[in-house]
Amino acid sequence: MVTLPKFSLALAKYSAISLIVLILGFILFNSWYVLDEINFEEKENAEFVSDFKYFVDKSNQLTFTKIQHRKDEFTSAKMQDIPYDLADETYWLTIDIASHANEKQALVLYADNSLLDVFDVYQKNYKDQYDHINLVRQPKSLLNAYPHIVFTLPKASTQHFLIKIKTDGPPNVPLMILSEADFQQRIAYAQMVYGAFIGIILLMALYNVVLYFAIKDKVYLVYIGYLLSAFFVLASLTGFGYLIFSYEVQTIINQYLLFNDYYLVIFLLAFTLLFLRYEQTKGKTYQLGIILSVVLFICSIYSLSLDTIAQTKLFFSLQPAVYIFALLAISRRIKTDFSWAKFYLLSWVPLLIGAAIQPLVLLNYLDYSFLTRNAFLFAIMAEVTLMAFALAERMKRNEQDRLHDIVYHLASGLPRKSNIDHCIAQLINNGHTNFSVLIIKPDHIDQIALYIDDKMNTELFKHLYQKLASLFNFNDAVCSLTDKQEKLCFLNNNSLALVVDNEKSLQPLTTLIQSVQQIVSDNFQLAQLKIPLTAVVGVANFPEHGKASHLLLNHTQLALTQAELNHEKWSLFQSISSDKTAYLLNLAAELNAAIESNQLEIYHQPQIDLKTLRVCSSECLLRWKNTQGEFIPPTVFVPLAEDMGLINRLTLWVIKRSLAQQLQLSEENGYNHMVSINISGKDLSSKHFFSDVLDIIEHSNIAAEKIIFELTESASFSDNQQAIDVINKLTELGLTISIDDFGTGYSSMSQVSNLPFQELKVDRQFVENVCQDKKRKIIAKATVEMAKGLGLEVVAEGINSQEDEDTLRQFGCDIGQGFYYAKPMSLNDYIDWLARLTNGRIPQSIQGEFIPADK
Repeated sequence: MVTLPKFSLALAKYSAISLIVLILGFILFNSWYVLDEINFEEKENAEFVSDFKYFVDKSNQLTFTKIQHRKDEFTSAKMQDIPYDLADETYWLTIDIASHANEKQALVLYADNSLLDVFDVYQKNYKDQYDHINLVRQPKSLLNAYPHIVFTLPKASTQHFLIKIKTDGPPNVPLMILSEADFQQRIAYAQMVYGAFIGIILLMALYNVVLYFAIKDKVYLVYIGYLLSAFFVLASLTGFGYLIFSYEVQTIINQYLLFNDYYLVIFLLAFTLLFLRYEQTKGKTYQLGIILSVVLFICSIYSLSLDTIAQTKLFFSLQPAVYIFALLAISRRIKTDFSWAKFYLLSWVPLLIGAAIQPLVLLNYLDYSFLTRNAFLFAIMAEVTLMAFALAERMKRNEQDRLHDIVYHLASGLPRKSNIDHCIAQLINNGHTNFSVLIIKPDHIDQIALYIDDKMNTELFKHLYQKLASLFNFNDAVCSLTDKQEKLCFLNNNSLALVVDNEKSLQPLTTLIQSVQQIVSDNFQLAQLKIPLTAVVGVANFPEHGKASHLLLNHTQLALTQAELNHEKWSLFQSISSDKTAYLLNLAAELNAAIESNQLEIYHQPQIDLKTLRVCSSECLLRWKNTQGEFIPPTVFVPLAEDMGLINRLTLWVIKRSLAQQLQLSEENGYNHMVSINISGKDLSSKHFFSDVLDIIEHSNIAAEKIIFELTESASFSDNQQAIDVINKLTELGLTISIDDFGTGYSSMSQVSNLPFQELKVDRQFVENVCQDKKRKIIAKATVEMAKGLGLEVVAEGINSQEDEDTLRQFGCDIGQGFYYAKPMSLNDYIDWLARLTNGRIPQSIQGEFIPADK
């Protein structure tokens, strides 16, 4: 198959466009020429001549009889020089039409103003008396849109007319004497123009209705409002409304012409703000536009109480301010990234020209012609067409922005994960068989992210991206991910990824990784703080580590996790990881089944009041043996439950079972101490957790005051309003809330000081062998003193010796827990252990100070 070169295709394309432009230009030029030829001013030729005289009745009191006696006060003038003014005045005109033709002529006396309030025509007869010609305006009558009379001018004769004119609309009343054929031609061309205008308006309106329902962008509704306002305004100004509506309806529309003008301007203003997206930022320009719109609305209502002349003056005094504001708003956007708004900018050219010419003609400041008389109509036709182009360009830009948002992160502007997915798919489809996926993650970035905000995190990665991009710019082995030849993408807000084509690589992959780690180490900087950390890199190869994009990326993430544990800080994916992943998925399924079938167990570890040496509580600990009899440690299945969304069901199961065993301890064995249950931070974020807990407690017959919830301190609650609300509700219910593992989390002091905890549990790593480690002893003592200063009950976890107990009691610790007293036991073993105590008491010396929990 023969293909044309790109140059030939481009030449054919531009040739076709040029031909279309030439044809359209030819049509427009000829249309303009025809319209210019039918200006239809009074024909001063050999067939007839006319002589105009006028008189202005400023009092509006003169009648036909009285005016007869003041003919000597009439002033001669050409038709276009009659000084119509925007005032409450009546005009009387005399017209003498003398025939020079050799035969009679059929002529038309035409007043080109459909808003005439009075148009009385008197024709002098052969008796030198005047006959009143009655213009009966009927629905759909041409007389409504084109006020005129038809008369015959005999050869070599003169016809004399006396005309009374008054208008509440535009003051200029062009009077013309035309041949009947010219008049009919004028009507035909006018109706053709009006028909084209109506067609454009209706098509644009319907099309934008469809667009609005498809896109739900209110700018299309505003554009429709503008179109309809323009339609009603021009229906009055040109009179074509009489050809569409009934006489009564169009008369009402005429009465509210200036009211419609206000809304034409308001819709134009609103369109400007929405089209240029000022409503997205709601800055000063947007606020000023809203204020201006409100002012126009108030003025539109106020104008209804004014007469027509006052309405007109008020409106035309406000209109320039709107146009100036809109042009300033456009110019501000054009200076930024709004080059796509060029069609909208162009649409203002005909609008401003038409909006300037037509009022000047109607107010009798410019000479009348067919083109100037309809300047605003032609301007609106050109404007709405260009606005339609502008909306199409805007829609195109919106689509480009949408695609950009898919490809790039909004905040950082860095390429998204979708780019590397597309790149990998392309490599596979093109038959590449040897490439690697690398994920680069700054070491400890997850911990550092806790101390910086999103903006600082974004700036950090933008900086790293730029440095790494410069490393890969001239490395052809690193694949381009976007059309802009970008070679990195931003993953999960904490890492960067790239693809290396090993067939093109001129260096070992390890050399590239070392270069990456050096770049990251040199540029890992927060504000003015330079942190000497390196990069962790995970690697997965195609095809041995996956034959699809998602598999390669998942396995690279797993390799990244492995890399965090070795000293080289990079790792190639090991297949054993895949086995581990499958194992964890199967384990999650087994855990779900174990919850359903009650295969889990509750173990109890006693907590000892260090003052009385009595058992004051027991911590309920979850234990699980799977169906193969394998013991699964909580350090494995609890995080798994959190990751798989099972933690809430698991916690509710533990609460229900623990309270059931507490009831057995109380009612069957007579032990009335408290029960302590561990709660996950994700439980507090669950929407129905509190109501579920409340339901379990109500059905357990255990008083809320006997229940302690231990909240792990490894997760922060201070920014989670849902969690805070649940903690407050549980406290109000009577439960004791304990902060667990204190000292191992990342916001210890803020947790203790801001939330309603009543108990603090010192983590075992600060309690075990506390006497033998000076630093540990200092930390434990400071923690207990701090907690007691806040009025909290203190539990020491991990007491393994008499020395540990004595030291913690000396510090002021209230409760002890650890292997020194007992290991976690099943319920039956725990009951046996309790039975061996003497009155529930462990024989020890009594020291220290006890601070009771506030119940």
